[in-house]
Amino acid sequence: MKYTIDQKHIRHINQRIILDRIVQTESISRATLSRLVHISKSAMTENISALLGTGIIEEIGVGPSHSTGGRKPILLKFNRNYAHIVAIDLNYTDPIFVLANLGGDIINRFTIHITPSSSYETRLVLVKNAVSALIASADLQNSENLVIAISSPGIYDPVTGLLRINNQFATWHLPELSQELGSIFRTQVLVVNDVNAAAIGELNYGAGKGMRNLLYISCGLGLGAGLILNGALYEGSCSGAGEIANFIVPDVKNMHLEQLVRMDTLLENLRKMPEEELSEITKNPTQLDFQQVVQAWKNGSQLVNRQLDQIAHHLGYAICNMVSLLNCDCVIFGGEYRIFCDRLLPVINQMIQQHAFHPVDVVASSLSQDSGIYGLFSLASEQIFDRLCNTAGVQRKNNGF
Repeated sequence: MKYTIDQKHIRHINQRIILDRIVQTESISRATLSRLVHISKSAMTENISALLGTGIIEEIGVGPSHSTGGRKPILLKFNRNYAHIVAIDLNYTDPIFVLANLGGDIINRFTIHITPSSSYETRLVLVKNAVSALIASADLQNSENLVIAISSPGIYDPVTGLLRINNQFATWHLPELSQELGSIFRTQVLVVNDVNAAAIGELNYGAGKGMRNLLYISCGLGLGAGLILNGALYEGSCSGAGEIANFIVPDVKNMHLEQLVRMDTLLENLRKMPEEELSEITKNPTQLDFQQVVQAWKNGSQLVNRQLDQIAHHLGYAICNMVSLLNCDCVIFGGEYRIFCDRLLPVINQMIQQHAFHPVDVVASSLSQDSGIYGLFSLASEQIFDRLCNTAGVQRKNNGF
């Protein structure tokens, strides 16, 4: 049997290897690059020429001469402003909008408030105006090198367009929203599960940097997990990996793990407390909100601490089992409950040390609410790099991708 080699595929791989190495350095010469990536001189020359033609890398001058003499080498550098990314964290009421360049440098950001009762049409107008404002703020109206990336709760299949999401978020009509934005701004729109985006963000920019296997837990308004296995996001056969909200809890009938630990349950449990105990938090139990709970905890409320200890034990069992199952390097804890890490994590870590097959530390997210934003930067950049290397060397109008 004869096998044929796809030269285009090899060229794509070589260009990604070269580009990735240049992205990781401040500047680098062709000779140094050749030694690091083990690509032939002729292939190196051809692929660098193609990448230079796209504008994704630049020649920035000369470096120091070699000790043996000879000409000073011309240095290559990643063009961080080659493309731009609009990252949108579609949380429940206060979506975050961020504009960054391809290197992840934030240019502008803001948050808008959307009332829960807002119609889809109203939401679309608000999001469209927010994206337009970001683009205008950096004078990118004529830039074709722009990608919009959205993180959202739920499981979205971009191939089928199907979305599985809770009722609180259904009014976003995410498949329609992504199509509308793509049409309005004439660009690609990437949609990612919010917890998966946060896991990628922590892997590349945060507490998981340099690790190969990690588990990201988000707890607060809801509960979910993002899995990084062998350096890559693991989504499962139908993009449902990490849905720990549905874990069964022993000795608790008809309730899944999320129902026991989420913010609504915390508030409901506190409202049921005797008035004399609850008076240290609020004078009006029916109006108790999360910010009041946070403030009470900061003030040393034992009532809140007891509730958090229960939550920590429920989470501890689940995380301990996942640590034993996955044999990961680290567990990163984020979401709205990150603020309670000083209370939650000692309990969870003690349970892991006692029961996990290979104990690891559970640590607080280092990016806080921006984990998902930085994850969107990473995922959008990867998509841009892949598409660019697929077409480098092919004549394209206006350098668009």
